[in-house]
Amino acid sequence: MARPLLLRRLLLIAANLLIPVAVLTFASGFFPYKPFLPGLATFGDGFAVQQSEPPFDRLIFMVVDALRSDFVYGHDTGFEYTQRYYI
Repeated sequence: MARPLLLRRLLLIAANLLIPVAVLTFASGFFPYKPFLPGLATFGDGFAVQQSEPPFDRLIFMVVDALRSDFVYGHDTGFEYTQRYYI
């Protein structure tokens, strides 16, 4: 009886040690190190600077939403708050 308990405990310890390693591995790949140049950024040489034309005349924001409405408003979804009617 002690053998399965020891195995469970060892697996739990191994899992708790591997979770931070997995998170750090993911974070280092998802947020790579980007070196920066030392010093202060300056624009121009202090004299009147002629502004150039912007490279684009429009900006588009796109929102991608994967939450389907039938998942929120369906009868057996558990979203009771979205199914209440208020006056």
